[in-house]
Amino acid sequence: MKPFVAIDFETANEKRASACAVGLVRYDDRGQEVGQYATLLRPHEDLDWFSFRNIQVHGITADDVIGAPAWDDVHPDISDFVGDLPLVAHNMAFDGYVLSDLASLYGLAQSANRRMCTLRLSRKLLATELCSKSLDLVFRHYFPSDSFVHHEASADARACGRIFARMQSEYGYEELEKLCPPTGVLTR
Repeated sequence: MKPFVAIDFETANEKRASACAVGLVRYDDRGQEVGQYATLLRPHEDLDWFSFRNIQVHGITADDVIGAPAWDDVHPDISDFVGDLPLVAHNMAFDGYVLSDLASLYGLAQSANRRMCTLRLSRKLLATELCSKSLDLVFRHYFPSDSFVHHEASADARACGRIFARMQSEYGYEELEKLCPPTGVLTR
């Protein structure tokens, strides 16, 4: 099994670079959780409004992030936490773009880490088992007696990580790589 880091963002509004929370959970070569990093984020001043819809989803408001660090404040710690490990998200099309858009907004280097998506993998591996491949339903499929707080960044990252560890134990990392090929070239 290959070590990896699961990641999840929550955003203040429809702009992907308006991250207001991030959660990361690191897993070792046995699929066990070995570290966590989570924080609320103060969105960039150009994107710091909170839409009603987003607040309904995650419950984070502008008042909650007063005094929270900005992305460029935590980026060095997050980069150290992730290192060169693959990043895994449930809907990397969203979380990966949040990561890339934040790098662009703050003038930081783009992450060159391999990105994997448990949503894409679920669509291929669980095509007939589940009608919806949402994080909560895929998690319940693999862990029917467990639950988590959906749309809380660290809980979503942990759920995604547990799913990916389970997929690795069943199919192996190399097979998952084939099923989830890179969708773009990232440079540093």
